[in-house]
Amino acid sequence: MPERTEQQEASSKQRAEASETTEADRVAERFLELESELANSPEATLPDGTVRRGQITDARRVPVAEIPDEYPGDVGTGQALVLTVEIVDAGESQLYMAWPEDGTPEADSTLGRLLETLDIPPEQLASLYGEQILVEVTDSYYTLSLPAEPPRGTPAVTGILGALGGGLAALFAAFAAGSGLLLLVFFFLTVVALPYYTYRDSWYLRTHSDWEGGPVFWATLAMFPLLNVLSTLVYLASRRRSTFVG
Repeated sequence: MPERTEQQEASSKQRAEASETTEADRVAERFLELESELANSPEATLPDGTVRRGQITDARRVPVAEIPDEYPGDVGTGQALVLTVEIVDAGESQLYMAWPEDGTPEADSTLGRLLETLDIPPEQLASLYGEQILVEVTDSYYTLSLPAEPPRGTPAVTGILGALGGGLAALFAAFAAGSGLLLLVFFFLTVVALPYYTYRDSWYLRTHSDWEGGPVFWATLAMFPLLNVLSTLVYLASRRRSTFVG
């Protein structure tokens, strides 16, 4: 009988501890929900440099005088372009940029760089509607975030995978068959094709997303047999985590 009582006490203690743990979890979840609501509200003050993805939902011209005095960046004089952007987890926000007085945006202007990055001609400005862009918190305002360099390169993931896979297959086949020709194929795919496709793709990635890696660095790593297997996997993983413009 005393043994049964001890079991009952142990069971009761376990239920009490489980109940306390469950309640603690519920309290923690409520705090996290409240924190998330505050952090994701359009009025939230986020750290400078916070980058988020958004979609352009509207555009209009307004006098520069209507722009908040604290808004960062030079929006010129006269008229300004206002883009309404639906930001992921943060609601709507407005981005301001200079509107060209002669109707043609300069290549180094914010609007000109945006159109170039999205490959949209100035005469097709309406194509901005629905485009995905990146925004960055600057002085508590959302501003347009664009890659530092003009668009370069082309997507080449298929070429990277083909060169890497083909090179490894040629290497194994060369040793199995004792073929010097297959060994030459392996070296061509490793020393020429894989670095070329990596360089071309990494420049596209650098100029069309928030990725900040070095194309020369990754292309050089791609030239070293066997090491390029690891470097290519790391590169493709970082590419997958990147957020693209457009």
